[in-house]
Amino acid sequence: MIALILVVGAPSGQEPTLSLGTVALLWLIKTLGWTALVVWLLNRSYTTKAPSPVLERLQWASLVLLIIDFYVLDIKTYLVFLPGISFFPTLIEIIGISLYVLYLILLWTSYWWVLHRKGLSESPLRECLKFRLQLILPFLVLYLILAVFEDLLGAVPSNEFQELLKKPFAEFISFALFLILILLFIPSIMRIMWGCVPFPRGPLRNLIENFLKQTNVSCKEILLWPLNGGKSCTAAVLGLVPGFRYILFTPCLVKHLLPQEIEAVLSHEVAHVRHRHLLWYVFFLGTFTVILYRLFDPIGTWLISRRLFLEILTQFHYWPKAFISLLAVLPIGILLILYFRFLMGYFMRNFERQADLSVFETQGHPWNLINALEKVALLAGNIRNQPNWHHFSIAKRVDFLDEVAKHPELKDEYEKKLLLNKGLFIGVASLLIIMPSLLPTQSWEDSAKSNLTQLYIEQLTSNGEQRPELYIIMGQIFAQKKEYAKAVKAYKHALDLAPDNPEILNNIAWIYATADDPEFQKPKEALIFASMAANLKPAGHILDTLAESFFINGYVEKAIATEEEALKKNPSKTDYYQAQLQRFKKARKSQLVK
Repeated sequence: MIALILVVGAPSGQEPTLSLGTVALLWLIKTLGWTALVVWLLNRSYTTKAPSPVLERLQWASLVLLIIDFYVLDIKTYLVFLPGISFFPTLIEIIGISLYVLYLILLWTSYWWVLHRKGLSESPLRECLKFRLQLILPFLVLYLILAVFEDLLGAVPSNEFQELLKKPFAEFISFALFLILILLFIPSIMRIMWGCVPFPRGPLRNLIENFLKQTNVSCKEILLWPLNGGKSCTAAVLGLVPGFRYILFTPCLVKHLLPQEIEAVLSHEVAHVRHRHLLWYVFFLGTFTVILYRLFDPIGTWLISRRLFLEILTQFHYWPKAFISLLAVLPIGILLILYFRFLMGYFMRNFERQADLSVFETQGHPWNLINALEKVALLAGNIRNQPNWHHFSIAKRVDFLDEVAKHPELKDEYEKKLLLNKGLFIGVASLLIIMPSLLPTQSWEDSAKSNLTQLYIEQLTSNGEQRPELYIIMGQIFAQKKEYAKAVKAYKHALDLAPDNPEILNNIAWIYATADDPEFQKPKEALIFASMAANLKPAGHILDTLAESFFINGYVEKAIATEEEALKKNPSKTDYYQAQLQRFKKARKSQLVK
């Protein structure tokens, strides 16, 4: 997902910044250098720690190669000129993802080579790569299907249809179809690509089928999963819909576990179905998408409405476009990591623990499951204490089961805690989704537009543009924000360029007449500027300023007469002028009483 975001967010120019030959040479040097570094790090890891965690970190680090490709070597600019890109634009993303998969293949090959040199790997390279690629291939195929479908819709030659696709309800329907596709077809795609075969008939299959009947869980088929050539020991349940659901066991698990231990493992997998954990994962994915959709625009508007943020952005104005694009996509990537790796990872770990606890209901004790876990840890290379972001370590799982066996009340306490946390997640997610409706987004939009206009004009004036209308707009923006010093400065700069402009004179007079800052309350100057403006252009709004200037200088009668003249000039604003007249007449009455 992060690789895809990096590719989509990468910029593309009108022309490549480097020649094709230079790009190819630099790409080759970078890739060979990375491969050499990977081999050295993996070799070194054997003297300090187990290599598997290092391999996982290097898989993340491989994203740096993709960043170099698209943000330094500018590969995307070459890709946009490929034949057929205009009809099939997702091809750029597919090539980008393929590059990342290539870097993973190089990493996995280096890992195998290091193990093979030390005599720790008997499997051929082809088998190792097949094992790892099989795990991710179904998701890549699903993405390819969705990409082709989206591009075909985008190629429909109808403006009305294209506008329809951009509407929120059409996006919602597209997302719903995406989820349905995952629920219905991903399990079947996985079954085919993982080379799964039906579980052989016999006593063990009968035990599994009877257990499924007792727990009222149905599936389309029970399968043998030849993961890693049959060497990996695990089980899984694929599919949320019963007609598209499969129960998987690896040959290693069937070979080394006793029937009662197989039943305990099956109890764990069935618990995922009974507790609807797969549905929760779909819910997490959907919630993340909806929250991002709802908050993306308001957060962006709020940031632009902050003058400080825009000033920071202007500092990047002369920075490379690729660097700015990378900074733009990094927050989304970080958000993905935080959400899926930590928040969703928390629930995944605890869902696994909840599934472990189901063995108390089916067998009354945890010992068969504990034995199964200990065997798996030993067969997998003594990984008992190795933690995982979506699983507790086997040592922790065993310790917790043992603790619950001694203190059964812990099971109910744990279930209540998990239920409370799920409720808390739903509450916080709901609040985030409805939050945009409660926020002053319209005010932010107005400020954002004002800031962008001001920034644009400042850029023009700093580049030598000396048009009075630019400074008038700047003055209006500053006056609206009550930044009177800046407003007056902008207006007077405009006045230097157009000394006989009545609108500029009027705007200065209005600030001096109505400012709520004592420093800028200048009645005499207001009257001078207003009189000059009215002599040049006796329009209604200018006469209103003159009337206000007369009023604050104590000439109430002149203020009333001038406001009445303004009313005649501009009858469309009768309510405003009448309110002004009432204010002036009320002041005159107070003077007469005194």
